[in-house]
Amino acid sequence: MRGRRSVLALSDRASLQPERVLSPSFIGRLVRQARLRRLALERGEQAQGLSLGDLLHLHGQANMPVLLIVLALITTLPVAGAGMVFSLGIMAWAWRWFRRQESLSGLGRFEGLQMSPRAAIRSLRWLAWIYLFAMRSLRPRWVWLHSMRLRWFWSVWVVLMALIIFLPIPLGNLFPAVSLLMFGLGLLTRDGLMLVLSLLLGLAGLSALVAAAGWLWRVVASTWPF
Repeated sequence: MRGRRSVLALSDRASLQPERVLSPSFIGRLVRQARLRRLALERGEQAQGLSLGDLLHLHGQANMPVLLIVLALITTLPVAGAGMVFSLGIMAWAWRWFRRQESLSGLGRFEGLQMSPRAAIRSLRWLAWIYLFAMRSLRPRWVWLHSMRLRWFWSVWVVLMALIIFLPIPLGNLFPAVSLLMFGLGLLTRDGLMLVLSLLLGLAGLSALVAAAGWLWRVVASTWPF
């Protein structure tokens, strides 16, 4: 990556427009990339992995919502330690987003982290499906939820979801990761309904974790009374 401007160096003027990501041509490009890697694996060839930097580079000049979507997606992959590592990137994203800092050069250390070929195929397919859904179903609405006065609340919410992802809880990262995916799509399309759904899904996941923790505590307390 020497001599190439970091894909994480973002600016307001160069931000990727939603129309660029949510277009049939770009979605088709993701599908083709996944198909080429799958065919290489089926032929027994050495398929290429994919790094965070490579994935963002496919988007061209990525923006803040796209970065959050990609980070949240990677935490759902069955890769050991991915949730713990990339949840830190999500926390850094929330801090910079709250401060309206569009330059994310500080996250460059995550750029080189590699996914396996199979994880790369899965991430490309999921991204294509996510963008296809957004292209067909999402639109600007309830835009008052994007108000700067609410940015502190949403930033705290993102950090809370990232903290849950960071915890080594089996399948505990699923609800918060999907919640953050929805939040990123809501930002990308200025769809306030997606922000609300993100909040509701995250609260449902948090409630389930609290209930599971309470049940586990009762089991332990009944087995080994203090």
